[in-house]
Amino acid sequence: FAVPVPGVSADFERVDFATLYREDEWIQLEEPDALRAALRNLPRATMNKKSTEEGDPLNLVVIGDMNSIVPIFSERNWDITEEIRWGSFFKTIKAFFTGSRYQFSPVSSLYVFGRKQDAAFQKIRSSIHERNHLRLWMSPIIYKGQGVWIGQISRDIGVRFSSKTFVTHKIDPDVDSARLYLGQDLLLTHAVNAIGYVGGVEEALRDAPRENLTGDPYFTDGLRLVTILSPENVPAEELTVLRWADLPDH
Repeated sequence: FAVPVPGVSADFERVDFATLYREDEWIQLEEPDALRAALRNLPRATMNKKSTEEGDPLNLVVIGDMNSIVPIFSERNWDITEEIRWGSFFKTIKAFFTGSRYQFSPVSSLYVFGRKQDAAFQKIRSSIHERNHLRLWMSPIIYKGQGVWIGQISRDIGVRFSSKTFVTHKIDPDVDSARLYLGQDLLLTHAVNAIGYVGGVEEALRDAPRENLTGDPYFTDGLRLVTILSPENVPAEELTVLRWADLPDH
């Protein structure tokens, strides 16, 4: 179970998920092959607010409802993020200059489906300068009655000043390592019913990386981690491996 933290205004609490899409926009899927095809056709990267520039790769899919996602992530010490407001802004600046930890620090807004992230989680390390963080957007896809969330995960390796957001995090260019870490982390909860990879991001080589919106380079094998969550404990022998993509040799 998860207990709300008093005084923390989480970003996902502002979202009315029931009204994000019109009734005729929802896509109900029951077959794995149909889900695989739908996931491959989702956007490959986040965008800026005007949808004119690409940002970080959308390398993550989580299937489950938010009431299940929050406690499952919390079990592995992933914290919710606060909305960007004056209080959280000053806490972030203080942590920036003192090198202290701020476990609910807001993340900057990236856009998919024409809106900023619906939810974000982070796992802080020694200081605010270093953390793993991810953003999630609820897609219009419903798979076997569960919500399908497209997301982005990366690892922060420093903080620098930015003309766009005053301060911003610099990401580790190896975004696949953060994706792998999350998959391993969630498996330890025994709440993953199925896990695997699917295409859709498009490969970016080490010697020809793409850049996110703040100019940080990244490289990737072009795959998305797919995790289907379960409200019940899943024994290891019952875990399903989704063989939807050919994994690279490296």
